[in-house]
Amino acid sequence: MSQETIRQAFPDKATPLVSYGIPFTESCAKHVQKLKASRVYLIAGKSLTKNTSFTSDLQKALGASLAKTRVGMTPHTLMSEVLEIVEECRTVNADCIVTLGGGSLSDAAKVITFALANNVKTQVELVKLPHLGGKSSNFSTDNNINAHAPTVPIICIPTTLSGGEYSTYAGVTDHLTGEKVQFCPPIASPDVIILSGELACSTPLDVWLQSGMRAVDHCIETLASLKSTPEVDEFVTKSLKCLIPGLLNAKANFGMEDGKAQEIKAREECQIGVMWAMIFLHRKVACGASHGIGHMLGPMFHVGHGETSCILLPAACRFNAIHGGKEILSRQQLMRDALWSVGEARKRYEREGLNEENARVDQLLDVVIRELGLKRRLSEVGVVERKDLERLAEASLRDPFLITNAVPITTKEQVLEILEMSA
Repeated sequence: MSQETIRQAFPDKATPLVSYGIPFTESCAKHVQKLKASRVYLIAGKSLTKNTSFTSDLQKALGASLAKTRVGMTPHTLMSEVLEIVEECRTVNADCIVTLGGGSLSDAAKVITFALANNVKTQVELVKLPHLGGKSSNFSTDNNINAHAPTVPIICIPTTLSGGEYSTYAGVTDHLTGEKVQFCPPIASPDVIILSGELACSTPLDVWLQSGMRAVDHCIETLASLKSTPEVDEFVTKSLKCLIPGLLNAKANFGMEDGKAQEIKAREECQIGVMWAMIFLHRKVACGASHGIGHMLGPMFHVGHGETSCILLPAACRFNAIHGGKEILSRQQLMRDALWSVGEARKRYEREGLNEENARVDQLLDVVIRELGLKRRLSEVGVVERKDLERLAEASLRDPFLITNAVPITTKEQVLEILEMSA
């Protein structure tokens, strides 16, 4: 009989708790009961609901405690849809939100509970809640209201590897402009995160691999940061040793008649890797240009989170190596050592003629991305016109992660240099 493993995601923080080892339906029902919730609002992924029985299985497990189900949300979490659900949660008097699906749903749940705690009803009221990007500092909440922390608990059952469910931040897209707003504390992380390799196998392979590269992006931009610490470096290096083999093995065993157990194990390994990766947020180590530009590339040009990482991360690393000083080059060596330490990937590096002494970080990343069969250039996602690069560069400068890049980015020309490397 299976036994639940439950642990704190972060050693010195009570929530989120991470649960795995038993069926996700059983775990969710158990934790809803522990939270004493009786009016659960469930947000489930559209394709997951259409193509599998997982949503109906969860609905049955929740039974009378389920108040309402919303199936599907637009990728990148539109403000208009968030506000729709906020109103529905008020109508049914929801006392717990459960998400079953990808990162867009996790972000939505966090912003929904934030909005509920502050009686938000309109988009104008929503964007007054604390978010990144004010004038007075990199993490300013300039002109934001003195907001109340959420009180409605959240249980997230992720089907991708973006890791957003671990954070006290949430990105929501202005449906009118296509630009993303990053909400920040006192927004809260979920109370419980439930992992399931079997559930994860329902996620299409390309979506899984792309979201896995988003998690790799978290690790690499953490190692690039001058604000990282030996503790954080150790956690994210451990994460890379789970993520990269897990992604390669998930791809290798996908669709193989005798490979299902190995695929489930590989996807579980990836999920554990994401948990280690997210220590950077808890320790307040900010990401850099790959994330900052990606936040705009995604919603503006309908590119997936993970695809933005595949396209931008190698170029951002190359940019830092070209323009960085001694400290940044030292961090590049740390990144190179971490990537080379992954045995399953090292064989691929050597096959490409790379060696440990002089391989560049962007080259090592490019080998992994090609092995996974993912898109690597802006041209592959339809961003080819100069006017598109100009517009993307201008929008990217409004994202706070440009300033927290290892080499701070403050000009349009710097962004364009990265975009031209990615073109």
